[in-house]
Amino acid sequence: MFDILEQLYSWIVFNYIEFIAVIAGIIGVWLTAKQIIWCWPVAIVNVVLSAYIFYGTKLYQDGILQLFYLIMAIYGWYNWKFGGKNKTELKVSRTSFRTAILLLIIGFISIYVFGYLFKRYTDAALPYWDATTTVWGVIATFMMAKKMIENWAIWILIDLLNTAIYFYKGLYGFVFLYFVFTILAVFGLMQWLKDYRKIESI
Repeated sequence: MFDILEQLYSWIVFNYIEFIAVIAGIIGVWLTAKQIIWCWPVAIVNVVLSAYIFYGTKLYQDGILQLFYLIMAIYGWYNWKFGGKNKTELKVSRTSFRTAILLLIIGFISIYVFGYLFKRYTDAALPYWDATTTVWGVIATFMMAKKMIENWAIWILIDLLNTAIYFYKGLYGFVFLYFVFTILAVFGLMQWLKDYRKIESI
């Protein structure tokens, strides 16, 4: 037991940026699941540190994705506060069929385009897998900022895939983080569905 704690302490000391990103990420997703608006400033801390780490490990699309997350964190912060009727608090909603089809088309086309470009013109480690998590991460974040319930289903799939990718790259802090994210995404889906049903029953 002491050896495990010693190894953990050693990892934290030598990977403190990744450790802080992990903690901020977990807190941020939990706050999001509970619809607490402070999830967005916490997310800003996570994405800035994550971008630095991903650039250093040549996961360029993940790094670029963090810049989008930064913009969406600012937008989501505003939209959750004033995106409802008459600039009131935004409520949970379902994604329309038309919107879902449009997002699916955009998603699959974008995966092919970005995967091809990063494979051909960069030394990206896993261009198509990286493109998959990048593109659907963009879509899920947009849906989250709009409080569309289905964003959580996408996050469950993305988080599971990211867990495998980061294990392959030896980013064990992020392996733990995205495993926890998967559990939190399931919790978030259940929580938002519960809140949606309350709104529908009014």
